[in-house]
Amino acid sequence: MLPLLPALAGAGEAINYARLGWMDKKTIAAKPENERPALATSCHGTWVTPIPLGVRPAKPTESPVAGEAVWVYFDPDGASRLRGDVRISQPGRLIQADNAELSTGRDNGRFTGNILLAEPGLVLSGQQADLDLTGKTAHLDSVEFVSTLLNAHGKATTVDRKANGELNFDRVEYSTCEPDKRVWYFSARKLRLDPTTGRGTVQQAKLHLMGAPLVNIPYFNFPIDDRRMTGMLVPRFGTTNDGGFDFAQPVYLNLAPNYDMTLTPRLLSRRGLMVESEFRYLLEDAGQGELHLAMLPGDKLYQDNDRRQAAWRHQYRNGNIRMGTVANYVSDNAYFTDLGTDLSQSSTTHQERTGEVEYTAGYWSLLGRVQGFQTIDPLLSDISKPYARLPQLLLRAGLPLQRGFSARLLSELTYFSRTVNDGSGVEVNGARWRLEPRLDYRAQQPWGYLNPAVSVRQLAYELDGAAGAPDVINNAAFSLDSGLTLERQGSRFLQTLEPRVFYAFSPYTDQSDLPNFDTATSTFSFAQLFRPSRFSGGDRIDDTHQVSLGLTSRWLDNDDGHERLRASVGEIFYLRDRKVRLNATDPVDTSRTSGMAGELALQLNRDWSGSADSLWTPDLKAAQFGLQLHYLPESADRLFNVGYNYRREIVALNQKALSQATASIIHPLNHQWQIMGLMQYDLENDSPQDRLLGLRYDACCWRLSFYQRQFLTDPDNISAANLKRTAFFIEITLKGLAGVSSGINDLLSSRVFGYGQIQDSQRSSIRDFR
Repeated sequence: MLPLLPALAGAGEAINYARLGWMDKKTIAAKPENERPALATSCHGTWVTPIPLGVRPAKPTESPVAGEAVWVYFDPDGASRLRGDVRISQPGRLIQADNAELSTGRDNGRFTGNILLAEPGLVLSGQQADLDLTGKTAHLDSVEFVSTLLNAHGKATTVDRKANGELNFDRVEYSTCEPDKRVWYFSARKLRLDPTTGRGTVQQAKLHLMGAPLVNIPYFNFPIDDRRMTGMLVPRFGTTNDGGFDFAQPVYLNLAPNYDMTLTPRLLSRRGLMVESEFRYLLEDAGQGELHLAMLPGDKLYQDNDRRQAAWRHQYRNGNIRMGTVANYVSDNAYFTDLGTDLSQSSTTHQERTGEVEYTAGYWSLLGRVQGFQTIDPLLSDISKPYARLPQLLLRAGLPLQRGFSARLLSELTYFSRTVNDGSGVEVNGARWRLEPRLDYRAQQPWGYLNPAVSVRQLAYELDGAAGAPDVINNAAFSLDSGLTLERQGSRFLQTLEPRVFYAFSPYTDQSDLPNFDTATSTFSFAQLFRPSRFSGGDRIDDTHQVSLGLTSRWLDNDDGHERLRASVGEIFYLRDRKVRLNATDPVDTSRTSGMAGELALQLNRDWSGSADSLWTPDLKAAQFGLQLHYLPESADRLFNVGYNYRREIVALNQKALSQATASIIHPLNHQWQIMGLMQYDLENDSPQDRLLGLRYDACCWRLSFYQRQFLTDPDNISAANLKRTAFFIEITLKGLAGVSSGINDLLSSRVFGYGQIQDSQRSSIRDFR
């Protein structure tokens, strides 16, 4: 029999938290290492209940009950009495008390003195209790409680437990803080924790902060698990130089099991009152989707005009059929600049509208699509706007044959449409037919491979209003890809040497009269060395006669097999001029080589990694290069990133000059204080594009963060002072309840390498702690 835990102090005295399962750092450190419980870094202790949260209790009527006491009186026809160190246990349940009296059938009992009732992750302690041992109902007086699921503890005058696990407390105090450091707690007339609904509800509550009553709350509810429930979410809060005070209070509406809505009133002090909404739905036979709507009526800083935004996403998949819809709209070109908070959103130039249906069966698929765009960049001329596809039909097929052969087919029929009203060019619309059958052969061995391929490509157009449509274009292409893998075993590393040779040939066909609906010159990179065409899109058939040479070397760690270093370099050698051009005014490309391209990936250890890439022009001038260095330890409690990107201005490639440095850091100053920063600096124009500095205090049950950010809403127009935005954010979180948020996590997740791992680590440590 296990010894009873120390007795509770008398009424009005301090609670003996050790009896309820509290273990501070000193107690944890004294335990053998394999018996130490998980502890969140921001906490000074943790709750360890007699029965862990993950244990599955047995059914009361189907499992044996063991009873022990110093003195036992058993009456087969009446009540039985137990005195001294009473212990009644069942798999997943435990009752301890000084005294107990059990009914005739031993299915009900009254317990008195130093009562401890334990179930998985739950402890109830009191001075008197009436328990139904089969129905799992209970009533306790002068109770203290701990729930590791909620990381919460408290005390109450009485608690009633129902058979479904619902707990009802009277005159209660409740907190998720450490018991000896209660930064906040609320006192309430009634508290109900209902596991069947996943919610806690409080009536006539008062929130106390640092021991002082802060606010009276007649009623509120909060989640006790991950289920959805109607209620207020964490508010968003901040200030900006062009919008003033910015406060948004999301309200979540759990309308039905298969659809819900978040309605967000938003106040911008200098602009007015805005409403944002998100509606999500899941239909049994028609897929799932979401609808976003937002409106700011009479924007005071936009000539009292209304500002609107809408976005609809829908996806459906059933067997071989997939359907998707994307529809976006904004009322004006400055919407994201004025009302958005993210750099990438602020620089958006187009709003996509697409609907598509795809059928897939075996080795082939057929896609039908209509696609258009709302252009919101006022500086973009009509001739520079993208074409709409009204519609597009795309057939893809790939069939594996015998002895290493495979066949592929791409067939496309698309009607392209674009209106040109501003005199910026000639309006050309029409239909394009594209057909590309291909035959491949691949011979693969551990030491190398050989992959020849032959294809035929056909282009045909029917243009609106054309006196004579261009002739049908037919062309053939041949490519041969080959590579070797050579290995050398060293004392610490397995080193590979992987030479690669790629040959491509396609004859020249005059295409100067062909329109350009969706084609661009591919961005040159190391991967582009081994592609047979320098164009992306379907309006040009490349003329090429080239040989690409590449070399890759890897260093693989003998101990764990990790790739510690990968270095690649290569170049294209042209055997003739490239006469096919994207535009008729472009010069013929007569260079003999592409210039060199290189890549480097480095994994120094489990914490440090880096990468580099570089391109050189044929005359050995640096066209562009980039360097990145990352520090992210296994503990995932800190990170450091630094990078530099450079591009030389090359008019022939429409490449603008760029010289940009980036850096980000998240570093704990101690177990509770953390500093974070983000910098993106334009060295070409000596101007910062984005700066963020934050300071966070993370305690066991609350968190306070300050952020200051300055960024350009249009990084390509640094001279526009009115596009510089300054914002200040405050986040306050009472863990286990709610808080005030700025939404800064979304920004850091998209802009800082490794931030997602830090978030996952923090969520995991909280789960372990609970």
